[in-house]
Amino acid sequence: MNRIKQKAKIKEPVRLRVKSLANGNQSLYLDTYHKGKRIYEFLRLYLIPERSAADKAVNAATMRAATAIKAKRILEFVNGKAGIKTPDCKLSIQEWIENIIKVKTGLQSHSSIMLMKRLLKHLQRYSQSTGLADIDRDFCVGFADYLRSAHALNSSKYLMQATQFELLNALSIVLNEAVRTELIVSNPMRLLNAAERIKKSQSLREYLTPGEVKSMISVSSENISTGDDVAAFLFCCFCGLRYSDVSRLKWADIIDTGKGRKIAITMKKTHRSVEVPLSDIAASLLPASGAADTSVFSFPEYGVTLKKLRKTAQAAGIKKK
Repeated sequence: MNRIKQKAKIKEPVRLRVKSLANGNQSLYLDTYHKGKRIYEFLRLYLIPERSAADKAVNAATMRAATAIKAKRILEFVNGKAGIKTPDCKLSIQEWIENIIKVKTGLQSHSSIMLMKRLLKHLQRYSQSTGLADIDRDFCVGFADYLRSAHALNSSKYLMQATQFELLNALSIVLNEAVRTELIVSNPMRLLNAAERIKKSQSLREYLTPGEVKSMISVSSENISTGDDVAAFLFCCFCGLRYSDVSRLKWADIIDTGKGRKIAITMKKTHRSVEVPLSDIAASLLPASGAADTSVFSFPEYGVTLKKLRKTAQAAGIKKK
């Protein structure tokens, strides 16, 4: 008898796999093998133990999402293998970041814009002009290596590990933005393994003691030149606001309850609405009230405020950073 030939299994370039976790869940990831190289992409999608019909429904939805991502990756793989080019993007990475800075200025925090500007300058040091579509895994690995031995922009000191981490993460952010606007197909930063990335350093934060806060209040009351900058900082100490919130605090946000005053605002960072009762000390730090739509504290940009705070702290005998 003639043997029935079995159909040859088609090897998929991208496979969906699971990894068991200590908490009983299963992490879904893609296993891509091409030209002798294996790449793992963890999807941040998880299967949970199925103890009910609801659990099964959740897992089914998760699998559909993972399968859709897998199908997209296979399409990208096939298109690349067939010689079909990625979106025709003629921008350089430097031009793309300059565009982001232009669009985001006024919409994002000052510190975020300054980070993008620093990233731009370090990329110009690393590579004068590189096409956005030409950014690949090797470019990202090389930039990470550059950061590990790079000097600060205006100093001979080497970059701190925290700064290296921030800059590499910022590169990933601008590449993600390019993916969302369909200038490139995928973010090559995702292809870096843990050893190739820069780890976030563990920083030890210093805090002011109650005595040190009192010293700053004393210096501030004796020296009127400290202005709203220091008053706003001390006000934050007694009500827990961030700089991003106190800098846009309006008189309309301060409400008289009959038993005292409170702040009712939406936090900029968390987008949560909060109500903060003001203690007598916090209320005493407020300037003379103004129109409802005017700012409670008026002070210049963040950098100038920091300089004033440092001088006040030094005058109060505080050496903490």
